[in-house]
Amino acid sequence: MVTRILGLALALMLHGLAGPAHTQDDEELQRLVQESEQEEAELQRIPGADLPGLAQDLVAGKVRLPTGEEVEKLRISQDREIDPATYFVGPGDILQLYIWGEFDRSYLVQVDPVGIALIPTVGAFPVSGLSLAETESLILEAARAKYTGVEITLTLASMRFFTAYVTGAVLNEGSYTIHPTTRVSDLIERAGGFTDDIRGTTIEDDIGGRKVTRVRQIIERPTSRRAIRLIHRGGAQEMVDLDMFHSTGDVTHNPYVRMGDVVHVDYRKAKMFAFGAVNQEGEKEYRPGDTIGSLVDLAKGLNRDAPLARVELWRFKEGTEEIEVIELGNDEDGTKGLSFEDFRHFSLQPNDMVFIRAPAQWQHMPTAMVYGEVKYRGRYRISPEITRVKDLVELAGGLTDQASLIGAKLIRTRLRTQIDPELERLQTLRRVTGLADMSDEDRAYLRTKGREERGRAAVDFERLFLGDDEDQNIPLEGGDVIYIPTRRRTISVSGQVLKPGLIDYEEGRDVGYFLEKAGGYAYDADRRAARLIRARTGIRERLDDDLPVEAGDEIWVPQKERVKLWEATQSTMRTIAETLTLVVLVRSLR
Repeated sequence: MVTRILGLALALMLHGLAGPAHTQDDEELQRLVQESEQEEAELQRIPGADLPGLAQDLVAGKVRLPTGEEVEKLRISQDREIDPATYFVGPGDILQLYIWGEFDRSYLVQVDPVGIALIPTVGAFPVSGLSLAETESLILEAARAKYTGVEITLTLASMRFFTAYVTGAVLNEGSYTIHPTTRVSDLIERAGGFTDDIRGTTIEDDIGGRKVTRVRQIIERPTSRRAIRLIHRGGAQEMVDLDMFHSTGDVTHNPYVRMGDVVHVDYRKAKMFAFGAVNQEGEKEYRPGDTIGSLVDLAKGLNRDAPLARVELWRFKEGTEEIEVIELGNDEDGTKGLSFEDFRHFSLQPNDMVFIRAPAQWQHMPTAMVYGEVKYRGRYRISPEITRVKDLVELAGGLTDQASLIGAKLIRTRLRTQIDPELERLQTLRRVTGLADMSDEDRAYLRTKGREERGRAAVDFERLFLGDDEDQNIPLEGGDVIYIPTRRRTISVSGQVLKPGLIDYEEGRDVGYFLEKAGGYAYDADRRAARLIRARTGIRERLDDDLPVEAGDEIWVPQKERVKLWEATQSTMRTIAETLTLVVLVRSLR
């Protein structure tokens, strides 16, 4: 084949010397080269090379690793290095034996389906089920007896694939092809996850090459994550605790799955509770043998460095609904010293509630923030009821030349989260029935609260800094925010005017002057609804040409509501008809 291609190429070259090359000849050459490559690839193809394992080179009679894409198939993700003492060898594993010294020799050995590792000139070794360390010891002993005066090393070249099973409370029970570094959590995820995590009522499935939508049966019963059984061949079992694994990161609670293992997921049988100074309060799954220490681990640990003040255990008396309170420690006066180690080994029972209390404001360091036109923006440590507004601004380096005291504000963030019951009631009423069923007072209250800036403290920064009014210098609380805006030397005119936009501020000018600067009202301006919005307070004032304007204020002119003539006519005619009908009815009753 090679000779044929070379000959054809030489002929074409000679032809090219005699005259210009033809496109048809180039295409023919390309076709022949491609055919030759395909034929060569077929000759080099190894029987079984499309499987994730080794194949025999029929020419050389040697075992070799696949190349190209097959190498990528053999790459298996690992979360850590293989431990020879805990890795169990099985069918499909690939071992490599190196011999060097007076002569060099290398053997790639695949453990066959029976579990035998066959090494030419050394022997056959039943290694399935042995640890990698035991396999190494067994083979090296025989190899060293065969080859003396040389160095011999045995390594794991590639890991195998095998089958394991998942049963119980998972979405898809059955068998799965995995590798030796697959953990229990990985296999459960492959099976679709726990049944109580299922979202949605249907699932797309592929049956016989067709997409089929099946109704998913949702089981609301809580699934156990702490009592998952890992059943090995021969009947030995391990209890897997995935909740503890996720809480502590200890991988011993999430072991590897071996060939033929069965992972069985059951339903939760009991619960317990943790409250107080833990990072994740609430219900936890109970398992026999649990202690307060394991409960706190499941709750992601203690959540503060404050000294413990009191620890209580609430427990049902056996066979009753009566609760007894067991005090495990009390140091509310701070004299005894209460340590977590004093009670962490206390054994728990189903439905126990553990309350771990610590001082709420222990070593609390309240801070307030100042930003905007100050020299050093940021957060500062304050002393509640002592540090005041001026103190914080001075800590921030004072006001800049561009500071605007008109729009400055103090926001008390702690109050922004407080719920106004009356506002909540009116908002709910509006969502259900609209504004029709509200009184004038209710509508006014809703309108006012809707415009109110929640948490804003009544501080006049002009009177404080320009007039030295100490009544405005109020004490700060933790979480307060002081905002000093940039001075604006413009007036904003928006809405239905001829030239809306920003206009340079001139002191002493009124609304009429700035409206004239904006070109006056547009033809569809609603003059009666026009407003002047004060930058200082946010209050809207009815627009009047003689109103004085301050820097930063906004003039807003809305558009007239366009009356739809036909709809208005229909409504009027309907009203007249109803009125006439009522008149006729009244007269007929006389």
